[in-house]
Formats: sequence, C-alpha cells, structure tokens
Amino acid sequence: MKIIGKGSLSNLIKICLQVIFGIGIIIMIFLPFLFKWYTLNINGTLPYIPSLILLYISGVPALVIVWKFIEIFKTLKEENPFIMSNVKNLKIVSICSLIIAIEYLIGLFFVKSIFSIVVIGVFTIAWLGLYILSELLKQAIQYKEENELTI
Repeated sequence: MKIIGKGSLSNLIKICLQVIFGIGIIIMIFLPFLFKWYTLNINGTLPYIPSLILLYISGVPALVIVWKFIEIFKTLKEENPFIMSNVKNLKIVSICSLIIAIEYLIGLFFVKSIFSIVVIGVFTIAWLGLYILSELLKQAIQYKEENELTI
C-alpha cells in the first residue's frame, strides 16, 4: 500500500482523524450529560464540576491537535510534506500538548487521579517529541531548499 498520495495510508488516516474530530465536537457538546452519567453509574467519587471544567479546558487543545494533524495529513495526500506550514503545525501541536500537561498538573490539586498522572506524562513526552520533530523537519526543508538552489 502507498504511504503518501491519493488512495494511500496517509489519506485513510486523514479520514479517520476527520471522524475523530467530528466525534470530539459532539462529545464537547454533550459532555455535561455524558460525564453526569459516568459519575452516577461508573465512578461516583470524582468531583463533578472540577472534573467537567478540566475536561472542557483540555478538550479544546485536544481538538486543535486533531485539526492540525488533519492539515499535516492533507499535505501528505498532496505528496508535499516538506513545507514550512507543517513545521508550524507540529509546533502548535507540541504547544497544545504542553498546555494539556500543565492543565492536568494543575488539575491534580482538584481531581486526584492516577489517570491525571498518566496524561501528564504522555503529553509531556508528546510536547518534547513533537517540538524536536518540528525542528528536524525545519532543517530537512532548509536542506531541500539549498539542494534545489544548487541544481
């Protein structure tokens, strides 16, 4: 199977991300009802209002992350991934990951959960990894542009 271009794996991933984005928006709309059901039927020990606030303020950067990945995968479909907008998108995704990690770190004071510690760890690693990846992509683009100028 092709990795980039039309009818490729990256195009399939882009479609999946679009579905995830749509589901994310629906979840954000119905979050109070879904979380109320969750606290009543599954885990009644979570404080409702602080948990709901934490989910909303972390849901927005999460949706931004998915949207930026959709834009990145769009460039893969067009077979043009080495562009500066992808560097910008990766940096935005890394910043959103840092924001989510900080939100859950602050949220630990209000909602004590092992889940919060896992989220902090995962999004901190994502922040660092994506920032480094954006810098690598930036250097690759610079090398590509220098190479095109010499030819």
